Amino acid sequence: MSYIVCVPSYKRATVCKEKTLTMLKKNGVPASKINVYVANDEEYALYKETIPSNMYNKLVVGIKGLVPQRQFISEQFPEGKHIVFIDDDVESVDLSLSPEFKKKTLDAFINHAFKAAHDEGAYIWGIYPVFNPFFRKGRKEMTSHLTYIVGAFYGIINRPKLKSIQLEITKENGQKEDVERTIKYYIQDGKVLRFNKIGFTTKYYGKEGGLGTFEARLAPMKEASERLLKEYPEFGKVTTRPSGMTEFTLKQLKELPERFGNKVLNTSVQAATKKAPRKSAAKKTHKNSRK
Repeated sequence: MSYIVCVPSYKRATVCKEKTLTMLKKNGVPASKINVYVANDEEYALYKETIPSNMYNKLVVGIKGLVPQRQFISEQFPEGKHIVFIDDDVESVDLSLSPEFKKKTLDAFINHAFKAAHDEGAYIWGIYPVFNPFFRKGRKEMTSHLTYIVGAFYGIINRPKLKSIQLEITKENGQKEDVERTIKYYIQDGKVLRFNKIGFTTKYYGKEGGLGTFEARLAPMKEASERLLKEYPEFGKVTTRPSGMTEFTLKQLKELPERFGNKVLNTSVQAATKKAPRKSAAKKTHKNSRK
């Protein structure tokens, strides 16, 4: 299946080149499928100078802020487009624990993940949120109940105009945005797909770029988690780690809470994508899009 890989990045041109883009190249994902999104013209010039042009398809000036940038990216593509979002500092993706994918390429896995989404009537898929093989090896290959879809590497079947899946609670500070997204997709579709034997390595809290340092994110994490609990008490609970990091831990729900039951509007991906407009994969004439 055709797909595009979108890499939002901020003040980490070298990291983006040496980690995610290098990883994608080693794993057989063609550069023609990869777009890198930066925040402004200054960043564009730096990334253009730092990253060889043969490592990506397009370098695009979008919007500052992770949540606004992801929404900007979604709006550049038509209904039904297969989009993979991946952070700029993913060092590796491990397929070795999966009997299905251990001898296949990352490109083959991504194509399979989108096919599974179509077959299951889901619009989002993800992978296990930590690398540790101990936690992955005994798990079911794929699940569709409510389970955390980590924002560092996930795929969607695009619905750019659907307001019910657009983020509200976390759009300002960006913390726990992937938790809110998981909940909203589950409410809308009644399922989210996760491939539990697939893991990856990344550094969640770097010293520059991204969403800031670990210390700087503690207060926004707490605020976002508490707001999620207030809005979605049936979906999880707030916990605090010894490090001081606050989490909104999702329950493994297998059906929607009663008050959301009437919001599952359409679980047929095929029905939605048949109506996708016939247009190019991206708005090539957009003023902010540059080769």
